[in-house]
Amino acid sequence: MSWYRIREYRDADYSAVRTLYSTGFREHAETVYLLALKQPWTQAALCGIFLLIYVLSGSFLTCIIGVGGVMLAGRVAVQYIFEQGIQLGLSEDLLDIRTSYMQTGSRSCFWVAELKGSIVGTVGILPCVEEPGAWELKRISVKREFRGRGLAKALCKTALEFVARHDVKRVVLFTSMVQTDAHKLYDSIGFKKEKEFVWPSLPARLINFMVFKYAHSRTGGFMSC
Repeated sequence: MSWYRIREYRDADYSAVRTLYSTGFREHAETVYLLALKQPWTQAALCGIFLLIYVLSGSFLTCIIGVGGVMLAGRVAVQYIFEQGIQLGLSEDLLDIRTSYMQTGSRSCFWVAELKGSIVGTVGILPCVEEPGAWELKRISVKREFRGRGLAKALCKTALEFVARHDVKRVVLFTSMVQTDAHKLYDSIGFKKEKEFVWPSLPARLINFMVFKYAHSRTGGFMSC
């Protein structure tokens, strides 16, 4: 018997689903900040600031404080960008989950994983805007303390079984370069990476932030789960 229960979304789940999405999104901010620090232009800029402050002040302590302040400002800027990303997600399909996923007769759905009355995981699937004719697996999220126990895989399997019953031939998903554990999951359930590209925003281009497109094509059913 499973330690969780996967069921279709209910309106009472609304706040918990949005909170789980927001919390999971924020977890990657530190990784992206470190990625930004590793960029050659960032390191060159920090060295330049250090030298400039030293020329102006003649104090190594002032240099260290100044560079530290710049790095702190960068960390705040990354967090701000992440918060904007969260708000974007919350204003799209998660703004009205029932309308986005749960319309009668549609080939889309949203599920939650429940444990003792609490929402610990989510997944949704709906027609892909970027690729007409394909369906997109979205909002795959599991609370940190319940990861590594097969829940994300079970949620994905639920969604793939749903589209197989509706004769969907192709499912895609988009994930970022920092979600390495997710990449292993997608490989294990039959998805193949088809494309990678830099996210089309100025901050993403500055740090070469890559997004990956994975696809799963049905050949007699999504049975590789």
